[in-house]
This record gives sequence, C-alpha cells and structure tokens, in this order.
Amino acid sequence: MFKRTKVTDGTATGQGPDAENWDGKEVGFRKKSKVPGVMITQYIEKLPEGKSHPDFTRKPIALTIQEGKFAFFKAIVTGDPKPTVVWSRNNGDVSDPARYQSKYDPNSNEHTFEMPHVKPDQADTYKCFAKNEYGQAMVTVVLNVIEVGFKMTKAPQQQAEVANCNFKKVLKRRSKVVPKAEEPEKKEGEIDPKFWELLMSADKKDYERICAEFGVTDFRWMLKKLNEMKREREEEQAEFVKNLSDLKPIHINADGTASFELEFDLLDPSSSIYLYKDGEMIPYTKELGDKMKHCLRKVGRKYIFSMRDLMPEDAGFYQLDVEDVNMFSTDFKMVDFLVKIQEVKAMEREDAVFECVISAPLSKLMWFGKNMPLEQGDKYDIEVSEDKLIHRLVVKDCMVVDKGIYAACAGIKSCNAWLVVEADKGAPKGKKSARKTTRAGGSGTDLQKVAQEQQQKLDKEREERKEKIKAAREAAAEAAAAEEPEKTADSGAGKDKGAAVEVERIDKTSVAATTTVAGDSGSGHSAGKASGGAKQDGSHADAGGGHSAGKASGGARKDGSIADAGGGHSAGKASGGAKQDGSHADAGGGHSAGKASGGAKQDGSPADAGGGHSAGKASGGAKQDGSHADAGGGHSAGKASGGAKQDGSHADAGGGHSAGKASGGAKQDGSHADAGGGHSAGKASGGAKQDGSHADAGGGHSAGKASGGAKQDGSHADAGGGHSAGKASGGAKQDGSPADAGGGHSAGKASGGAKQDGSLADAGGEPGITSGLSDILATRGQPAELTVKMNTDCDGAWFKDGEPLKSGGGISITKDANIHKLTIHSCRDTDSGLLRFVSGDLSTEGRITVGDVPEFDEDDLHKFSKPVIVRVGQNAAFKMPFQPQESLTVSWFKDGTELKDGGGVKIVREPNHSRLLLRDCLRSDTGEIKIQLKNPFGAVEATSQLIVLDRPGPPEGPVETVETTSSVIEIKWNPPKDDGGSAVTNYIIERQERGHSLWTKLGDVSAEKTSFRDRNVTHGKKYSYRIYAENPQGLSDSLETADSIMAGIMILSGPPGKPKVVSTSKTCINLTWTPPEDDKGVPIIGYQVEKRKKDTNQWLALNAINEPIEDVNYAVKDVTEGAEYEFRVSAINESGAGDASPPSAMACAKNPNMRPCFKDPEDFLVVRAGNSVRVKISYEAEPPPHITWLKDDEPIAPWINVINTEGMSQLVIPSSKRSDSAIYTIKAKNSVGEAFFDVEVRVTDEPKCPGPVELEQTVYGKVAVSWVPSPDQELDDRLYYVVSQHDSNTRMWKTVADRLFANTYTAHNILPGIEYHFRVYAKNDMGLSDPSQSPTWGANSNRVPISSNGVSSMEISFERPPSILVPLKVHTPPKGYQLYMTCAVRGCPTPNVSWYLNNTCINSDKNYYITNSCGVCSMYILRVRENDGGEYRVVAVNSLGKAECSTKLTVRD
Repeated sequence: MFKRTKVTDGTATGQGPDAENWDGKEVGFRKKSKVPGVMITQYIEKLPEGKSHPDFTRKPIALTIQEGKFAFFKAIVTGDPKPTVVWSRNNGDVSDPARYQSKYDPNSNEHTFEMPHVKPDQADTYKCFAKNEYGQAMVTVVLNVIEVGFKMTKAPQQQAEVANCNFKKVLKRRSKVVPKAEEPEKKEGEIDPKFWELLMSADKKDYERICAEFGVTDFRWMLKKLNEMKREREEEQAEFVKNLSDLKPIHINADGTASFELEFDLLDPSSSIYLYKDGEMIPYTKELGDKMKHCLRKVGRKYIFSMRDLMPEDAGFYQLDVEDVNMFSTDFKMVDFLVKIQEVKAMEREDAVFECVISAPLSKLMWFGKNMPLEQGDKYDIEVSEDKLIHRLVVKDCMVVDKGIYAACAGIKSCNAWLVVEADKGAPKGKKSARKTTRAGGSGTDLQKVAQEQQQKLDKEREERKEKIKAAREAAAEAAAAEEPEKTADSGAGKDKGAAVEVERIDKTSVAATTTVAGDSGSGHSAGKASGGAKQDGSHADAGGGHSAGKASGGARKDGSIADAGGGHSAGKASGGAKQDGSHADAGGGHSAGKASGGAKQDGSPADAGGGHSAGKASGGAKQDGSHADAGGGHSAGKASGGAKQDGSHADAGGGHSAGKASGGAKQDGSHADAGGGHSAGKASGGAKQDGSHADAGGGHSAGKASGGAKQDGSHADAGGGHSAGKASGGAKQDGSPADAGGGHSAGKASGGAKQDGSLADAGGEPGITSGLSDILATRGQPAELTVKMNTDCDGAWFKDGEPLKSGGGISITKDANIHKLTIHSCRDTDSGLLRFVSGDLSTEGRITVGDVPEFDEDDLHKFSKPVIVRVGQNAAFKMPFQPQESLTVSWFKDGTELKDGGGVKIVREPNHSRLLLRDCLRSDTGEIKIQLKNPFGAVEATSQLIVLDRPGPPEGPVETVETTSSVIEIKWNPPKDDGGSAVTNYIIERQERGHSLWTKLGDVSAEKTSFRDRNVTHGKKYSYRIYAENPQGLSDSLETADSIMAGIMILSGPPGKPKVVSTSKTCINLTWTPPEDDKGVPIIGYQVEKRKKDTNQWLALNAINEPIEDVNYAVKDVTEGAEYEFRVSAINESGAGDASPPSAMACAKNPNMRPCFKDPEDFLVVRAGNSVRVKISYEAEPPPHITWLKDDEPIAPWINVINTEGMSQLVIPSSKRSDSAIYTIKAKNSVGEAFFDVEVRVTDEPKCPGPVELEQTVYGKVAVSWVPSPDQELDDRLYYVVSQHDSNTRMWKTVADRLFANTYTAHNILPGIEYHFRVYAKNDMGLSDPSQSPTWGANSNRVPISSNGVSSMEISFERPPSILVPLKVHTPPKGYQLYMTCAVRGCPTPNVSWYLNNTCINSDKNYYITNSCGVCSMYILRVRENDGGEYRVVAVNSLGKAECSTKLTVRD
C-alpha cells in the first residue's frame, strides 16, 4: 500500500559521527519520527522482532545566550539496541574537551552537550546523531551568542577575513537603532530614528501623540515620508514573512510582567528571530521562562514576547527582527507617582475617592482592591483626566466589607492606602441607612496644579525639540541658498543663447567719493525685498526691489552716507559692501538664487559687482588703490554695470538681456553716466552725482526698477521707466528742486520726489503712476472704491481677471483729470478677483476679496443670550453655532478675560459651531460669558450670563432680643450678605430649651420679615434660637443666639410624687401620683403627664400646659399594644409647668389574661434511631401557663427532658430508640383556659433487607416474585418494598415496582431465552435496605409443565424449514455513522445463518459484528465506509430447507 523510497544518507562528509569510516554510499530507508525535525534513516527494510531504530523523544532546543554564560543542549533518545549519541557542528570540530563536554545521565536517560563560558566563535548549527546497527537519527539545533564589549583583536580579524573573502563573519547582525553607547552625537534638531520605527508599527490614531513627543509638526511631510518607508519595509518583510497583523504594543499585565504580541507566518520555518533593546540584542528562551528574564513564546500564528521581574532599567525601545528585517517596534516607558493615593476614612453608604498624579501621560492604571483587580462597573468608577496625568478610583456606596488596602499600579511603580469604613451609628436599628451623596477622601493637595506643572514641563521639553528642528531646517535652507563662498575676484561676461557681449569701455580708474554721495539700491523683482541704507546726516537712501523672494539691502555707513544694494533675484541676496570712509559701495543683482556683492575698498572708491548668470554669482573685485573693479554684463539673468569715472567721462554698460541688469556709473565731476536698457526683469538705475549733474537710467523692462539718484545740491536725477510691476521713483532733494521719475511701464510705479518748500515735484516727460492699486478686502453688500493717480492727464482701461470692465451692472468707472476710479456699488462674491488698470505701457494691479464679517443667526443669538443657570459642582455648557468660514478665529471670554483650554475649561472648535464647558462650577464663576468670531473682514461677539446657584450665606448677626415676657419672646436679625444667586424665600427658626439636647422647629417667616415672635414659651425657662436662610438651592448655615433668652420671671412648683401604674391593657395604662410636697406658695392649677417609649430619648407630652389634668390620676390611651412605656408628671401653676417627677416603672400595654395558643407548630417528626429528638413548640398565654407533655396519653418517662422558657416549651430525648416512636401531646393551661397539640414522632432506621426471593411461572410470559418479609415490617408501619429487574439483553437494572406493601409481585413480558434477575429492597422514611437477590430465571426446571392432554410427546414433531419472520430494511446512513441491520429467522432445527455483501460472505470479516440471538439476526457496523455500500443478503439453511432476504445499503456523504 505504501511505496518506500530508497535514499542515501544526506549527511555531508565530515559532519556525521565516525566520518572517516563512512564512505557515504550506505543505503537506507527514510522513516518518519513522531518528533518534528528529526530525520531517521533505517538500514534494513524489515526490523527483527523486538528491535528498533534510534529516535528522539526529546530533541535539543535552539538557544540564544550571552557571551560567557553556560550553554547546553539536552536530548533523550530511544532504540534497541541502545544507540550511541555523537555531537558535531557545521563549521568546526567539537574535540576540545575544555570547550565541549558530552555527558549522559542513566537515571533520566538524558544526553547533555555542554559549553562552559561560551564564546562568539561557538555560534553555529549543531547536530546530534543517534546510531545503532539498524539505523540512525539526526537532529539539528542553532546556537546564537550575543557578544559583550569591544574586542581589541576584532578589527584586525575582520580585515583579515575581508581579505580572505570571508564576508559571512564580517557581516555582523545589528539593529537599525544604534545602541546608546555607540550613538553618535546628534546634530541640532535631528530626528531620532526611533521616531520612524515607532510610526511604522503604530496605529494611525497614535501618530499625533508620537509626533508631539518627538517635536515633529510638519504632518504632510511626515506622512509622505512614512508611506515611502512603509512600502520599502513591506517589500523587505515579504521576503521572510506573510500575513503580518495584530500588532499590540508593549503593556504591563496584572501578574507584573510586560509583553507585546504580533502575528505572522514564516515563509521559512528555520528563519531566525532576534530581539533588541535600544539597538542591542538580548537573549531569550522559548521554554525556560522561569530561569531567564526574557521569553518568546509561539501560540499558533501569534508570537508573544514577555519580560518578568521588571526593573526601571527595563524601560527602552524594543524591536523584533526576522533575519535582518524589522517586524515590530515598541517603546516601553516607566512612569512614577508625583502624588500618591492617601488613606481614606468614609462613613457607611458614602463614596470614597483615591487620587494620584503620575509623571507621564498614561491612558489607564491598574487598580487593585484587597489584592483583586478592579474594573469600571456599578461598584467602581475609574476616572482619568484629559491630560492623562490625574487618575481617580471611586468606591461607590461604601460598606463595612469594603474596607481594606487599595493600590494603584503603573508598571513596576505602585502605591497603596487603606480604606477605613465606619459604621453609621445613627442608622435605625435593623434597617439600612440612607445612601449619602457626599464623597470622602482625596489626596488633600491641589492635583490640578501639580498636573498643570507637570504638563507645562512636558510641553516645554516638546517645544524645545520643535525649536531645535526648526532651527536645523532654517540653517539647512540658508546653507543651500549659499552654494559658494563669497568671492572678491572680477566676474566675466555671461552668454545668452550663444551671443557674447564684451564690455570694453569700463574705466578702471578709482573714483574719489565724499560723505555726501547719495546711495541708490537696485530694484527687486517678483516679491523681493529692497531696503535703503540708513544714514546719520539725513541724506536719501533708496532700496530696490527683491526678485522672487530675494533680498537686496543697502549697507550701513558710519558717516551717514548711503550704501546701495542691487536687486536680489529668485531667492538670491545682494548686498552693498560697508565702507569706513562713507564712500559708495554698489552691489549688483543676484539672479536665480545667486548672490552678487560689491567688494569693499579701503580708500573709499566704489566697488561694483557685475551680474550673476543663471544661478551663478558675480562680484566686483576689491582694490586697495581705489580703482574700479568692474564686472561684465550678465546674460540670462546676468547683470551689466557701467563703470565709475573720476573725470566725469562716460562709462556705459552693455544691455543685460533676459533678466539682466544695467546700471549707469557714478561720476565725481557730474558728467553723464548712461546705462543701457535692461530687458526682461532687468534693472536700470541712474548714477549718483556729487555736483548735481544728470544721471540717467535706461528703462528696465519686465519687472525691472528704475530709480533716480539722490542729489545733495538739488540737481535733477531721472529714473527710467520700470516695466511689468516694476517701480520707478524720483529722488528726494534737500533744496526743493524737482526730482523727476521716469515712467514705469506695465504696472510699474513712478512718483515725483517730495520737496521741503512745497513746490511741485514734476515727473519726467513720460506718463507715470503716482498712486497704484493694492490688495483690499470688501464687505459683501457694501460699496468698494479703487483709485489710480497718474502724473499726467491720460486715459486708461480697467480689467478684471484679464477681461475688460465697463460701467454698468453695479460698477462705475470715472475719470477726474489724472485720477481714475472704479466703484463697486454693492460687492458680491463674483466681484472678487484681480483688478488691473492699464494706461499705455503702464499698469498697476490689485486683488479685491469680497467676504462677510462673521455673523450669528438671530435665533441662535437669542438662544445663546439666555443665562445658563447651574448649581455649585455642576458643569456649565455653552454652544454657539455659526456658518463655516475660512480664516475664522473663535475666542471665549469670561468677564473680559480670554479662556484657554485646560484645567476645568474645555473648548471644542468644530467647523460649524464651538462649545465651552466649565467643569465643577463654583459660586465665584458667576459672570459674563462672551464668544468672539473674528476673520479678516471684522469681528462679531455674543454674550451670555453664567449664574451659579448655591445655598445662601448665613443670616447676618448678632441676634437681637426685641421683647421677652412670660408668654412671648421676640427676636430680630439681618439678611445674609450672599443670597446664593437666587432670592431668599424664607427664614426657618429653631428653638432649644435649656437643659435639653433636642432642637425643635418653630416655623418659618417670609424673606421680607427678619423678626419672629415665639408665643409658645414657659415663664421662667431659658431658650436658645437659631435661624436659617432658605432659597431654592437649600438651607444656609445657621445663625445662633450667643446666650439663652429667659421668658419673663417665673415661680415654678416642685415635682409631684413618682407615678404608679394601676393597671394595664393593650389599649390603656392607668396612672396615679401624689401632689408635690412644695408648691412654692403658688396654687397648683393641674398636672402635665409625659411618656417615653422604651429605647428612645424623647419625652412626649400627653396634654398641653393650657389643658392641665386636674386630678391625680390619668388613663393613658395613646399606647401601642405590646410596647413598654414609662411616665412622669409635672405640676402646673400660673407660671407654667414645674420640674418633672421621677419616671415611673416600665409598663407594657398588653392584656393581663390570655388563653394559651400555639404558634405554627409541626405535627410530624422523623428521627434516625440513636439521634436526639427535639420537639419545639411556641405559644402565647397570659398569665404564663402550666406545660405538661404526654406520650400516647400517658405521662412521659423520667429520662425525657422538658425545657420551658418564656413563650416556648421543648421536649428532648437524648438518645432515641425505636420504642420512642409515639404521639406526644403538649398541654398548656392557665387561669383563662387550656390548649392541646399532638406531635407524631417516628424514630426509625434504615430497614433490614427482605428474606429469600422465590420465582415461579404460572402463566406463559409472567413470573411471580415472592419474598420473606423484612424483620422491620412489624415495627414500622410505613415500610414498603421496591422491586428491580435485570435481563441479559439490556444488562441494566431498572425499577419495575415501587411502594409495595405486599410480599409478592408478578413480572410481565418474560421472554424465553433471556436470563432474568430480580432484587427486592425494603424502604422507609430513612432510606433503602440492602437488596435480596433472586435466583436466575431462564432454566427449564423453573417452567410450569404443559399438559399434553393425553397425547404422547413422541408423536409430535416441531421440525420445520427456515422462514423469514422480519425481513431486512433499506438503510441510507451518512458516512462515518454507526449502523444496525436486523431480521428475524425461524426454523427447527435451528438454521445456520450467513450474511453476504455483494455475494461475498462477511461472517468472518472483522469490520462487521454479527450476532444471532433466538432467531434475531443482527449485523452492526461501527463506522460506515464508502465500500460498505451495496446489496446485503441473509441466508438461513437447515436440513429441511433454505430461506433468504436482501436489502440495499446506500452510504451518504
């Protein structure tokens, strides 16, 4: 059935045991071991009986261990004959006994391979061979050794291995996170590699927390880079694992261990798994968890890393790698308790609170109560603050059983405290006290303050990390901008599209400059920045525009003269050099991130810098002799500058094309310096002159700037027109002469210079824009006006987003001389856009943005304006809806002070609404609440009121006594200072009589009245009063009188005699007493009677003082049946009631005579013989009755005890016997009557078994069962019998008769050929007796002989051929189910029955269990198989014939 494949041993030469004696050609048969990973080779095909090949019952386990530790492998092998065990390794030998030791323990049958003081070079794959003459078994195991420390010989050894191309040993496994000891010094703001490792293993909901922890604020950049890293990591992981999922970060378990989990499937089961902590590999075990600190277990697909015996040094960054690829990273942090929980003393039914503050945010603490973990539920509330620093445990509805030690655990740190629960002594006896609404406990310190300080500390550390990162990025950006160090050499001419322009007319003679030379700075293009230099003498400094975020700045001078800077292009920077003598230093424009700078000279002559080419840098050289260092014209974003001359001759600069710059040179004698036109974002500037002669600048086109030079003597400085958003400005003069500016084209700007004498500053001959457009904000529905002023009267056109505009449709375009206006009468959203005014070649533009001032819905505003009224301790919530808008700032204020999120204030900002939540409001929080919505168009505010309601303050004292007489006391007080937020409704007055502890409420008065007259006073007695103020929130604290107040002057009588109880009943108690011996000379009017119920302290007057009892006896009818009372009497005269008499004796309100009656007695009792009998009867009778017990109407025996107590009589028989069974009668008799009650007591035991059992058959199919009665039948009239039956067919005992009081039973359905047994039990109230066993029924001798009616039996023949009484049935059982198949066959002599399946006899097949019992033929299949289906046939054969029947069996799937 199984095909065996012959294979040769796969062990490589030199690896197995006795390798020198093996030729590698021995043939064997591969066998499978029960232990996975064991390879077995059997040398012969069939083993002799009792012999076996070697096998492992326990194989060695892979081990990762630290260098210098004791390493060992253990194995247990089996086999007959006993195999020989040999150890080897793949790369090296194990012959050194100092490093390798093989041992064998005959007691445990363990083979041990030990390596003391293991070294890194012993890390290898080891093999264990077990061999005998019939085969061998082999298993492999891996040893990993973690190196410790630095080895001096390590580096030379690795170099040697590289030289020998042994790269396997050189490549050492390391984590991507560098250990702290080897971690290089971080640059300022550098991101920790742990950040990316944590993000790749974290859930998305934790991204924000991790970024905040590491100070990363650029989420867009983070997500982009994280996705790239994840794709790379997933590709690496796919080489070793699949289905990586269910990553659970490290957490601390209830048993004190820490663990993390993940699930994955290894593509190669032999792949190695490594664990790292802070970049260093750590040893772990898979089974010996009790001996090593770290353990890695595998449960199905899940890998669980656990760590026990936690210590503070265990905190760190943990990683799990498969081979060289990281699978999971997690950070394990330790926190400490800043504020620990304190002992709490709580009253019963009160809540207890434990509070603590931890050093770092933690979402959940482990809480324990009496060594049991606690969870959120009906009994416990676990609360955590929003900053996750404050943690609370609330034990609700404390009971005495809740007292004990409670603990809070955060990792390995914990704190504990006692909960002491005091019983409520004021609770009613036998009843549960009411639930209290107060809380006990707390830390006793300001937890919120401690948490805020800790949060500020954490935020400060986080902000410092952010600042470091920000500073590092800025430094990196500046370093990238400055690609080359500054040069002082001359720069050559640039080329644009193959055309070279030579600058040959530059005079290199030095120019002597004075301290009054004007400083002009070059123009800046495309959002650049230009700044003029600062002067001390007030002369003019002009700054050019910066190009494309560039910056141009004029240098500062000590003598006040101007330092000019050229235009900086495309993030470039151009700066004029600083001079000590105040002479002019001009810098060229830096283009396309380039930098151009004028060199500094020591003699004061100007140093001009040429143009920078296409992100290049051009700089004029510095000279010591004052001569001019010129730079050639720059093409393609270059700069060309005219040279400066000392004699006034002309220095021309070639035109700089394609964003070039051309500048006119500066002259000392006033001669003209012309600059060529700079096109396409170029710059043309007029030179500065000392004698006032004209310096002209050519027109700069396409975002260029032309500026007129500044003069000291008032001569004219003209600037050319700047085109395409450029700027042209006329210079300022000190003498009032005009400074003319040329026309600026294409949205450029030209302005006339300002004069000190008020005369007009004329512009040049060409038109110019003196006041252009700028960006404005317009309110929707309101008018907006845009104005452009020209220097001349000229026409112009308006455009919006490139489309021409005309008057109409809500827009008016007007012109008044040189002023052009565009008016939008009612601004709409469609009016937003870029507006442009064009006049000839000049243009200016500005953007108009239409929007709305934030506004509130009137209904929402009305709803918000309603005051919010809360009680003290409750939360106050405000919500204000608004329309979603961009650039909307929402602020909340309380009494003018802005509220910030944190502490008891929670502010939620949603796109369409904002909510304010004030927690645990105090009375002092009452005030104005305001919300402000602000955007660039304006702000809107809405106000509401917060009213915190509380109990009022106590009324203002002192209490004044207005009047006191023998019948009235009047007092007065002042209203409370604080009404608690709601008006006082009334005052409540209570009174206490001196000498009493009870305060009695007298009534209340309205809030308008602050006085009270007490008319229910007794002359001469003193009273204390206390007053409460009440509002809807409750009662205030009380204001109490300082001293007691006496009611008039009184003369009271002495005490009467002690009252005596004359008679009692359940409805009345009659009293009598004697008058007082001393009446103080004042006639007695009558008496006052008071009563006090037993176990109470309150005396209740039975009659009022103004209704005195005139006689010295009284019938008290206000009593409760069965209750006990005592009474006292006071004598009343005109001054009132005097001192009370001594109290009477306790009197019970009950009838004196009562006929005896019994309460719920039991009338039947069963007791086992030998046990004591106790019959308890409770009764009621007055007077106490005489108790008598009788047994069967006869006096009881002297050894029977009778115990009588109040209301109960008990009959006790110490050791009962059967003879004690009887009817006992209790008789209770007193003067009123008597009562009887009978109790039947039955003393019995388990009955003895019945006598012998006899069986007799009188009728076919019935058997009479009879037995001798049990000896206890005569003693126990409740005894009966139980009959059980057993037959050989079912083989089970079953009860066939119960509660038989006779000694016979007839069994029915007795079949021939089956053996029957019967058992008879005796049973009473105590249980069953042992059974009496019957003889076996089924022998012929037990049958009743059948009469033959005179016919000889020899003449009758019972022989007959076989016949089928019950045929086979069709069966369709499912596969794997059991099956019974039966039929009935008759015949004489008994036929031989054979079973056939598909015409094949199956009588001898062990898969079928076939029986034949008295003609009933059965076939049983334990589990049906597919091949069991088919046609089944039963054949019965005897000497007289044959009979058969058949059926089909269909097996279902």
